[in-house]
Amino acid sequence: MARTASPTPHGTWPFTGREAELRAVSDGLARDGAVVVAGPAGVGKSRLARELACRLAPGDAVHLATGSLSARDIPLGAFAPWLPAPVDTGDDPEAGVSALARVGATLRAGGPDSLLLVDDAHLLDEVSAVLVGQLAAEGALRLVLTVRAGEPCPEAITAIWKDGLAARIEIDPLAPAAAAALLGTVLGGRVDAQTERRLHDATRGNVLWLRHLVDGERAAGRLRQVDGRWEWQGPSVLPPGLEALLAARIGKLDEDEAHALELVALGEPLGLGVLVGLVPEGAVDRLAERGLVLAAEDGVRAEVHLAHPLYGEVTRARMSLPRARRRRGELSAALRSTGSRRAGDDLRRAVLDLGSDSPPDSTLLVLAAEQAMNLTDFGLAERLLRAAVEAGGGFDARLGLGFLLGWMMRAEEADAVLATALPAAGTAHERARALLARVHILVFILDRAAEARALLDREGVDADGAPFPETTALRAVLLVCVGDVVPGLEATAAVLGRPGTSSQATTWASWAAAYGVAFRGAGGTSVRDHVVRGMEAARQAPETGAMLGNLGFGDVLEAGLRGVLDDARPRLDWVESLSGQHGATWSALYQGRLALEAGRVVTAARLLDSILPAFPGHGGGWTAWFHAMIAQARAATGDAAGASAAVTAAEQARHPVIRAGDGDLHLARAWIAAAHGSLSDAVATARRLAAEAHRQGQRAIEMVARHTAVRFGDRDQVEPLADLARVLDTPRARAAARHAAGLAARDPDVLLGAADELEAAGLLLAAADAAAHAASAARDRGRLPASTAAADRAIALAEDRCEGASTPALELARAPLPVSSREREVAVLAAEGLTNRQIAARLHVSVRTVESHVYRACSRLGLPDRAALAAAVAPGRSASVAPSAPLGHRP
Repeated sequence: MARTASPTPHGTWPFTGREAELRAVSDGLARDGAVVVAGPAGVGKSRLARELACRLAPGDAVHLATGSLSARDIPLGAFAPWLPAPVDTGDDPEAGVSALARVGATLRAGGPDSLLLVDDAHLLDEVSAVLVGQLAAEGALRLVLTVRAGEPCPEAITAIWKDGLAARIEIDPLAPAAAAALLGTVLGGRVDAQTERRLHDATRGNVLWLRHLVDGERAAGRLRQVDGRWEWQGPSVLPPGLEALLAARIGKLDEDEAHALELVALGEPLGLGVLVGLVPEGAVDRLAERGLVLAAEDGVRAEVHLAHPLYGEVTRARMSLPRARRRRGELSAALRSTGSRRAGDDLRRAVLDLGSDSPPDSTLLVLAAEQAMNLTDFGLAERLLRAAVEAGGGFDARLGLGFLLGWMMRAEEADAVLATALPAAGTAHERARALLARVHILVFILDRAAEARALLDREGVDADGAPFPETTALRAVLLVCVGDVVPGLEATAAVLGRPGTSSQATTWASWAAAYGVAFRGAGGTSVRDHVVRGMEAARQAPETGAMLGNLGFGDVLEAGLRGVLDDARPRLDWVESLSGQHGATWSALYQGRLALEAGRVVTAARLLDSILPAFPGHGGGWTAWFHAMIAQARAATGDAAGASAAVTAAEQARHPVIRAGDGDLHLARAWIAAAHGSLSDAVATARRLAAEAHRQGQRAIEMVARHTAVRFGDRDQVEPLADLARVLDTPRARAAARHAAGLAARDPDVLLGAADELEAAGLLLAAADAAAHAASAARDRGRLPASTAAADRAIALAEDRCEGASTPALELARAPLPVSSREREVAVLAAEGLTNRQIAARLHVSVRTVESHVYRACSRLGLPDRAALAAAVAPGRSASVAPSAPLGHRP
């Protein structure tokens, strides 16, 4: 850059995900006149500093100096552009002083409003550092410095923050959500959840490395769009630019250091004792001192990890195949000699054996596959199970592989593998397990429910004709998934209350019980107890480890339906801890569902959309449910067209048997009607869902449906919701009942109390609706200050915490007009482009009634015609509206 220029952010990647840090740096600069931005290499310090300079002084002169290793030994090397020739202080010390004065005078000439940005100030030569320190002490101009964390700085630079002349603000790598937002912006489209997780795991939010990796994988065609979403497929290959950066960071290693780093790269985390038994302890110490590995206490033991995953990528890439196989063999033998005492040692040993010359152990491979499934690393589990089958593994290996393939939606492969498992079943219990896996594939994946039922009837019984517990457990799942909650829960009780029930039967029955109790909403064992019991059982067999994510979703369902969103935090922490790529899918689902319940509608739509690639076709019943939730989120942003497209996708992906998400599909249709302005249809749809849920014993779903109708203006839900509040006795049910009572009585104080309860429950968009209703009720009672305060609260909730959500109640709060709810509905439909005849058909009234509503509303507002009314009531709608007859000619 020129000596004085407006800094343009380098590269093509946009600045995003750093607004909070940018505010902090800007505030520090405004307060002290100087600020220091610190962080690891590649984290984005320079990008942030240049962005700040662009925003503070667009088009104005900004001084830029950059420290570098090459200029570190040259006096005033960083400020060479300000000098006619390099400074030589060897023979004439006065020359250095004179040069220092000249550069200082030039910089000071711009006055206190000018800006000096010093990038990589930790690399400044001593004279340049002294100059920068003087400028900071004088306050002669505004000053922004970047320094690399952990690197030594010249004393004059360190003094700037130590002496209180400037704040030092640390910049961390991008968090997963910020990195995902950046990826979406850079790639210009949606990114699937597993790709987001994989890229963040690889780079840990280091923006420079993320950029190199994304650009390289995109150029190689491994990161590409599939059905409108970006997916990273296949193994990664480090692009040359990134490999060079990493190699420079690792530096030159001696033989022992290289040996130690290779072992950690292949087997992390490694016990410190295991590692120093293979390499000299000093080599490990030197790697730790250079920041290449980290040693951390884990209870009474110490474990060694790589300081960054990409150090492992470049180290493994540089190892020859024979060398890597020898190293894996060393590690496997060392772990075997310790007795595999640490958690995960069996998994590490099995993976190491696969890539070494050690003979395969089918029992170890199956055990390791169970551990991989517990981490939702289904790809690794498949590798291990296939190796176990090839090594002569019997029933457990074949059953586990077949079930896993089915869970991964690879039905034909699963069917073929399970066909080899059935002959290997030697006991009645093994036959029941094989039957369970086979029926699961037939019903959930292959859509052959009739064949599955016949198979259960024929082979799912013991010698006395009594059903196996596994048979009853699977029937319970099917009952709950078609909505028959009461008989489903009765079936689960029969299985879970039976002594000696197998882990497989316990897993399936607990899954059914968790969802069934969540939908029912009251009585009996808690959802969490069922989830915990099911997870404990699922971890005990190779074919059920894949069900952990399904079980955990029960906790998330209950948290939303009860109105205790914070209670889901332990489950979110658990799913975030899963290292496998399918953990990213479950994490996005859990967070997306909770975001939808809270009303963070943009986040909900993005997260839920990101998991669709993992569930092709009907996804075993999941895909339609996801689309239904996406539709609700889009409708609540006012995107009726996008919501309608999501509902169409849900209907096309609907499973012929599994209908657990039907409640959300009905809610989506109600929200779409509301987004189109058809509140009568929206209320009627919500009421129909409530009636069906009541019939099926899904009282929690019934409560949500009735409260949704209230949010759309239904004043006839007071008694049903009061009854549900007594039956369910949950924060959400009590708040919904209060909302209904306040709306029916048009009591602003009761409505504000409902808003308080809903907000405390974490249901922020519902709270915004209650506050919007309070604003309308207060206005009707002539309490204008109270109305304004309630409307402000509703709008603040919607804009600040619900990502700009739009609902019928909020539209009323944003643009209050003295029209009735029916007149508003007519005007909104007119703004959608419907004729009076079409509106009459939609509302099930006569055309003359519609015309009367238009006439009265226009008269009250002093508007000339129907088009003006539509524009006043629904200013955001863009459809062309034909004017009605002049008001003097009332029909």
